[in-house]
Amino acid sequence: QVQFNAPRVLPLSSYKDNNLAAALGSEQKFGGAGDSSQSNSLTGNISVSVIEVLSNGYLVVRGEKTVSLNQGSEYIRVAGIVRPQDIAPDNTVLSSKLADARISYGGNGVVAESNRQGWLSRTLGAIWPF
Repeated sequence: QVQFNAPRVLPLSSYKDNNLAAALGSEQKFGGAGDSSQSNSLTGNISVSVIEVLSNGYLVVRGEKTVSLNQGSEYIRVAGIVRPQDIAPDNTVLSSKLADARISYGGNGVVAESNRQGWLSRTLGAIWPF
């Protein structure tokens, strides 16, 4: 509760004891919850090229594999940094040993387009996301 003392020159000065009382209150609540999970698995071998040898002896590598299908193509790209001691005797490196790993998978064509949201649903989702 807040009280104001009004001077007698104001028209409100006729109130009892020249006091104005006001009750102010405000309340705001927000609650939310969310959950997200994602799991992907790619298995295979990709040849890479050494792009650069760093001053510490580590190797910057990059490679890509493209598979063309009847109605499109798919690719997987790999890049990162490899320590020479992580290279196995058969000249392979596990992706878990790849530092600063950048692994991307995608494609184009009919199959890839079917996995993309259409323009109408993207527009409606932006305007009315419920």
